Amino acid sequence: MEDKMLIRSYTPTRPLLPDPKDHDQSSQQNGASDGEVRAMQDGAGTFELVVKTYFPSAEQPGGAMSNILDCIPIGEEVEVRGPTGEITYSGNGVFDISGQEMKFTKINLVLGGSGLTPGYALIARALLGAGEEVEVRVIDANKSEADILLRDELDHFVQESKGRLKVAHVLSHPSEKWKGIKGHVNADIIRSNLFPPGEGSACFLCGPPAMIQKAALPALKDWGFEEDKDIFGF
Repeated sequence: MEDKMLIRSYTPTRPLLPDPKDHDQSSQQNGASDGEVRAMQDGAGTFELVVKTYFPSAEQPGGAMSNILDCIPIGEEVEVRGPTGEITYSGNGVFDISGQEMKFTKINLVLGGSGLTPGYALIARALLGAGEEVEVRVIDANKSEADILLRDELDHFVQESKGRLKVAHVLSHPSEKWKGIKGHVNADIIRSNLFPPGEGSACFLCGPPAMIQKAALPALKDWGFEEDKDIFGF
């Protein structure tokens, strides 16, 4: 077997807040406990990733990088670089998107599968950061309940957000016990669960290409959103 270089982009789920020595303001006003804030702050020299492992099966070969990370022994090393990307959230609704400063106070997220992770990073930063007043609406699409990543963390944020965060889980293959939304992301689901287009409103998308290109984008454009103006992809 020949050596190969594998490169994948992942979004850390911690840390998500600036180093405390660089920011004196407290996040208490947003309902976050001191311990919760510290757990999300930079400065400890570590970071965490959420990586979904796609194991090989008769239907698909499995994820190359996720299987390597799943099997790698504790103490092994991997080469890491970053952060990279064209979207930076500075706080208080202010984004740097491809070098342009934009401000949105009503944030829509349409996420699918492991595409949740960049959305989760934005959710945590927007809810725990000092002085934050933005509101967030999320559509999180998965096959089954078992596929919902960071569900407990999302539920906790919803409970502590005082209405600033609402999450709609959409399952394409739910169990009979599922009481939530069933099916695939469509225009009705989008309009029922997201902020409408208008001043201060924007949509950020991350998920399977078919869901984004064939469902989310057309529905959002028909509603009045515009790419690169108030629709962006992570």
